[in-house]
Amino acid sequence: MVRSIDYNGSTYVKRSDKDRAEGYVLATTVSGAIMSGLMYAGKPFQKQLTKEHSNNHLYKDALMKALEISGLKKKGVDIIPAQHEIGRMSAEAMGTNACYIPSIKQVKINTDKISIAGFHELGHAMNHLKSKLPCLLQKMRGPGYAIAGLMEYFALFSRTKPKGQKRDVTDVIEDNCGKIAFAALLPTVVEEAIASHKGIKLARKAGLAEPLIKNMKKLYGKALLTYGARAVLGGLAVWASRKIMDKYTRPVEVKKETPINIDYI
Repeated sequence: MVRSIDYNGSTYVKRSDKDRAEGYVLATTVSGAIMSGLMYAGKPFQKQLTKEHSNNHLYKDALMKALEISGLKKKGVDIIPAQHEIGRMSAEAMGTNACYIPSIKQVKINTDKISIAGFHELGHAMNHLKSKLPCLLQKMRGPGYAIAGLMEYFALFSRTKPKGQKRDVTDVIEDNCGKIAFAALLPTVVEEAIASHKGIKLARKAGLAEPLIKNMKKLYGKALLTYGARAVLGGLAVWASRKIMDKYTRPVEVKKETPINIDYI
C-alpha cells in the first residue's frame, strides 16, 4: 500500500522498505569501496620501510642515543624490543609496525628491523610528556575514531522527513556527517605530523647521517599520507553513504499536473 503524507500544502509518498534496503546495501558497498583505497595509500610506506632494513644497524645506534639526549629516559620512557612478543604486539614482532603506549611510557618496536620508525615514536612520547597542545591532540585520537564511526551510523539512518521540513539537531548532524567525520580524524593527522617533525630533529641531534635523515623524511611523509588518506577517505565514505541513503529513503514529492488551457476558436 502506498502511504502519503501532506506537508505545507504538498503531498509526499513515503519510500518502501525495499527502497530503504536497496539504499542501505548500495551505501555500505560504496563506503567499503572508498575505504579500500587505504590499502593503496599504505603501500608506498611499507615499500620504503622494507627498503630501509639494510640500514637498520645505523638507525638503531642513533635511536638509543636519541632516547638519552631527548631527556625522555629521565621521565620514565623506555624502548622495549618487540622481536619476541606475541598477542596484541604480533604486528611489531613481525617487524611491520611500532607504537608508543602513553599509559606505560613505552616505545615497542622491532629494533632488529625497523629502528627507523622509533624516532617517530619518541616524537609521540615528547608530545605526550613535553607539549600541552600535541598531548591534547594525542588524547583526541580515540574519541576521534569513535566519532567518525558514529557518523557512519548517522549516514545510514533513513530519511523520514520531506525535504524542507523544519530541521532539528539530528538533521544538522546527518547533513554534515561527512564533514564531522573528517574533522574528527584531523587531530590525529596533525599529531602524527608533529611527532614525525620532532623525531627527525632528534635523529639529527643523535648524529644520524644526512642521507639517512633524507630517507627518514621520505618514510615519515609516506606514513603521514596514510593518516591523511584515512581522514579524507573516511569523510568521503560517510558523505557518499548519506547522499545515497537520502536518495533512497527521503519521501518523494508528488508533482501536481499543471492544467492545460485550450482556447477554442
